[in-house]
Amino acid sequence: MKALNDIIKEKQSAEAALFKLKGVTGVDVGYKYTDGKRTDEITIRVHVKQKKKTVASKDKIPTTINGIKTDVIEMEVFPQVFSQKLENISLQADTTTYATVQGGISIGPERAISGYIFTGTLGCIAKDNVTNNPVLLSNYHVMCVDNTWSVGDFMCQPSRVDTGSPGTDRIGALERAVLSGHVDGAISTLSGRPHDCSIVDIGDVKGTASAVLNSAVRKRGRTTLFTEGFVDAINATVNVNYGDTIGVKTLTDQIGIRPDENVNPKFSAKGDSGSVVVDADNKVIGLLFAGNDTGYTYINPISHVLSELNISLCIKSKSVLKDFKDINKETKEIKLEKLEKTEKLEKLEKKENKEIKKEKLEKVEKVESKEFKKEIKEIKKEFYKELPDNKGIMPDKVDKPITDKLDKPFDGGNKLREISDNYKPGLGNFNTGGNTIEDRLSQIEQSLSALTAFIGSDLRPDLSSGALTNEQDIAAMQEKMNKDIADSMM
Repeated sequence: MKALNDIIKEKQSAEAALFKLKGVTGVDVGYKYTDGKRTDEITIRVHVKQKKKTVASKDKIPTTINGIKTDVIEMEVFPQVFSQKLENISLQADTTTYATVQGGISIGPERAISGYIFTGTLGCIAKDNVTNNPVLLSNYHVMCVDNTWSVGDFMCQPSRVDTGSPGTDRIGALERAVLSGHVDGAISTLSGRPHDCSIVDIGDVKGTASAVLNSAVRKRGRTTLFTEGFVDAINATVNVNYGDTIGVKTLTDQIGIRPDENVNPKFSAKGDSGSVVVDADNKVIGLLFAGNDTGYTYINPISHVLSELNISLCIKSKSVLKDFKDINKETKEIKLEKLEKTEKLEKLEKKENKEIKKEKLEKVEKVESKEFKKEIKEIKKEFYKELPDNKGIMPDKVDKPITDKLDKPFDGGNKLREISDNYKPGLGNFNTGGNTIEDRLSQIEQSLSALTAFIGSDLRPDLSSGALTNEQDIAAMQEKMNKDIADSMM
């Protein structure tokens, strides 16, 4: 099977010749039908007013066009506007007067044409690209009706058919209109009521999109209200009869919509003209303008509508989403800024705490050092009190050697070396394993006790009777002992 774009090109090349055949009303690209049921095969479809068993050879539709199959469908479409005589006014479909104007509701001109009043659907709110003012979008044949219209013709909501009253229910005035080879559209000004960029029963309009074959679509119209369907044809060229004053118009590049018969028997009916058709994402794909009695519908591609009427769709969600993103971004930035400040404060606090702790420790160490040095001085004083006379003057003789006066051999040198070995420089610490000042003082006291024990008064020799003979120089020994003691205390 050929690609879709190739089929469209073949259709466009052949359609002028096909429209010359008797009874042909339209040509499009869509799904082939067999025994009234749709298949998945895409063909060039030719619409005729009526299928006939016998057709003159000159009017026969070829079964293929350059290798692409054709399908003949019986179909004739008309503008989906509803009209009735003034004297026959009765309640129809949605007759609500909407305090806030939105899409999918009844609208029509205040004026009557040849004794008839007309109604259709306000598709959605749009924006006039010239004035930037909000406008009401619908069809040419809904707001203008025929070629006797004028700029400034007043519009009613609901329409006069739906019990609207001229003046009382006036909603705006006709501003621009176009009936071309692509578009059947018109816009009116909006006055006297607020508006909302949404469609009744559908929700906010989210933008525009192109039609895709077999994609699901929806609309809300004045007559059949909310309905669902599928894109059944694209690139359609159809002939539409607009009545005596306008005649038959041919519109090209149109979109065909078939109803989802599991949900609703018809996609549209008279009075639904002017509805906008949206896809599953609420994006507008086209403006409804024609159909037939079976509910099959044709719509103008929205891109042509916006371009030829010089308008833009009213899209509320875009600005709201932007505002939300901006707020969210600002919130994140504020949170980040606060976090950074908090982290900086925490770092400063940690730094200050460290500095304070260090300063306190240094003060404590200084105090401890001063107190320790002071106590060492006191201990030294007490220590020297317990020593023999330190003047170096000794008697000339003694009755017996000093060792005779001792219960045990003199071991002063060893005692001093023991004290010296246990002493470690720095804040007067002795190698006791203790860390407190009390531990250090206790060790010093033990060492001092050991020293005084071996030179106590009961152990000291009596040197008053004279100098020692045959003994070492006592003055030299005493001087050495004093030096050892002084060294151990430094």
